[in-house]
Amino acid sequence: MTGPRLDVTGLAHVNHLVDDFEGTTARYAAAFGAQEYWRGYDREQNLDANLSVIGELCVELYAPRDRTSLVGASLQRFGPGWHSFEWRVPDLAAAKAALDARGVRVTTYRPGEFLMTHPADCHGMLLELCPLDMPNDPHLEPGWSAEPWHAHPLGVVGLNAISVAVRDREAATAWLLDLVEGAEVLSTEPRAEADATGVRVADHVVELVQSRTPEGPVAAYIERYGQRLRSVELRVLDLGRAAKYLTRQGLSLVPGSREGAIAISAEDMAGVRWECAE
Repeated sequence: MTGPRLDVTGLAHVNHLVDDFEGTTARYAAAFGAQEYWRGYDREQNLDANLSVIGELCVELYAPRDRTSLVGASLQRFGPGWHSFEWRVPDLAAAKAALDARGVRVTTYRPGEFLMTHPADCHGMLLELCPLDMPNDPHLEPGWSAEPWHAHPLGVVGLNAISVAVRDREAATAWLLDLVEGAEVLSTEPRAEADATGVRVADHVVELVQSRTPEGPVAAYIERYGQRLRSVELRVLDLGRAAKYLTRQGLSLVPGSREGAIAISAEDMAGVRWECAE
């Protein structure tokens, strides 16, 4: 262990970088039954943002108004796509100390509010850490239930994993286990062209995927975008029903990253890959 460890209490949300704020918000509502519960403007980062729930999962959209800020430059370079994911932490200063001890650069730091890391120091994981509850978060309301998403035609019942494409799966796994208090390996799974290790962090699984071939889709993704969040896999009640519903929504489906999974073409979801499996 290198210095203090990071105390993560849960996944707050995944962050999707977009250039069509209203259009992407509408797409999430139509396809996933997403319910927006907050939106605002960040003056310092010059971006519009909103938060929406899909059952237990929360998604934040970032829409930079320029192409010169940190987030705007990322959109300019890579186009719309996954940006980062946010962990809840009880003490932001202590979390920063754990990162500092490991030489992780912090690109944005607002004491008491949030920080963001440099992905090059985290095996491609751009981490956002925050000690605060999200404003108006329906998950915190008395009587909250994810049942409406179970009954929705897509039938979302939870999150299977967030998947990060990495160059060195063993090194990324060791780094994550050292960083996060209580993190544990749940599975190691060989796939057709890649190997995947699932690491439980608090209430979710971070999947680290390394290509075994230079030509496969994971290798191609890293060649284009570098190491980073590649996909989010939802757990659904009935995969056949989900596939029929998504097709009726006009979304193109492609094979998922593992046997028994399907994926929505990233071109149809503003540059991000969503997968579904039972």
